[in-house]
Amino acid sequence: MYSYKIIKYLKIFIFFLIFTAVFLFFIGLSSNLSGEDISQSFIEINEFYICKIDGIIDPTLSNYISKCLSEAQKEQAALLIIINTPGGLESSMREIALNIINTPTPVMVYVYPEGARAASAGVFIVYASDIAAMSPSTSIGAAHPVNLGSDQGVTEEQMDKIVNDSISFIKNLASLNDRNGQWAEKAIRESVSITSEEAIEINVINYIASGPDELLKKIDGITIEKQNLTFKISTKEYLTKTIEMSFIAKFLHIITNPNIAYVLFILGLFGIIYEFSQPGLGVSGAIGVICIILGLYAFSVLPTNYAGLALIVVSIVLFILDLKLNLGGILSLAGIASLIIGSFMLIDTAAPFLQIAKSLIIGISIVVSVFLIIVIRAVYKVHRKKPVTGSIGMVGTIGIVIENLNPEGLIKTHGEIWKALSLDNKTIKKGNVVKIISVEGLLIHVMQIENTDQS
Repeated sequence: MYSYKIIKYLKIFIFFLIFTAVFLFFIGLSSNLSGEDISQSFIEINEFYICKIDGIIDPTLSNYISKCLSEAQKEQAALLIIINTPGGLESSMREIALNIINTPTPVMVYVYPEGARAASAGVFIVYASDIAAMSPSTSIGAAHPVNLGSDQGVTEEQMDKIVNDSISFIKNLASLNDRNGQWAEKAIRESVSITSEEAIEINVINYIASGPDELLKKIDGITIEKQNLTFKISTKEYLTKTIEMSFIAKFLHIITNPNIAYVLFILGLFGIIYEFSQPGLGVSGAIGVICIILGLYAFSVLPTNYAGLALIVVSIVLFILDLKLNLGGILSLAGIASLIIGSFMLIDTAAPFLQIAKSLIIGISIVVSVFLIIVIRAVYKVHRKKPVTGSIGMVGTIGIVIENLNPEGLIKTHGEIWKALSLDNKTIKKGNVVKIISVEGLLIHVMQIENTDQS
């Protein structure tokens, strides 16, 4: 009796399980057919933030792109990066690339305007993007680590390791975004470059567009899978917003140009040297210190050879010693030689866009030579001359007694009448010539040098 009831309840329980399973199966099937699966829902994007990479890629640009990505993510907008760069620093490039692939919002990188390029570090940034595009008459390539400033004192074996690491990184980017990894490797090993037309043929980029508006129209309706999210781009009606760099960021980006950093540093030297030739002035020294600090900031970012920087500092010391010791220019000549050698050694990389222009170094050296030999030395000599005006300038000159000195009286000197005191308390008669020994307030101490009594 009891076993019969147990079997009956067991059959009911099994039937309930089968019914529940069939019910859930059909619910899931219906969901898949209707495309309403939550995991496959679209996030529609019709707002686009625009930012620009223009010039050398450095930490300032990396921070700027990071800020742009954060703002785009916060507003559920896509980010359009317009790029025109000769390359830049590897560390900054990797930061930008990693931020692009790890931010859950669509990112487009667009080489623009015509004539622009995405060279060296720019290639990695293009490959990191979800959508890559170029305008006509632009180029991409030349991504060898030498062009990333990665050749500072490395051996051939070390350079091979750096090359292999760069290839591994860009192949991962290519695999992530379904781009041509073989060409990317060639761009690193052989520093090859290609045009926009060639790039789209071999699947390096996705689109060619003559302007940002045309690009946005071309990507209407596409979907992008990123960070387990699906984004649908809608550009039938879209909004754009440009994110500008702050004034400070722009300024720091500008001074990290090697040529500008060098000019700032040299201007700082001028200020310090002029301060030593004009003691007590203060303004030139303060400006000089500011320029040197800005120059040192830039050199801390750039691949700097500190032996070259030390030679430039030694040149300052030599210039100042020559001015103070009045050695006739011997140390200044040594200082100019130290400045030139240090300038050529200052940037330690073969990347052409990171080097200081040779014409600038030569021009600066000529200007420094003229400034030191003619201007500063002339000013310094003037300051060392004996004063010729005022009470101090009267010492050593002569005067004529116009009232007997017993031992006090009056003399005439420099067209003025002064009260005078005989230095040895002797009487000096009117008409005698006296030499001014010292001046104390309105009283002149004199000594007779010629006895021509005219009384």
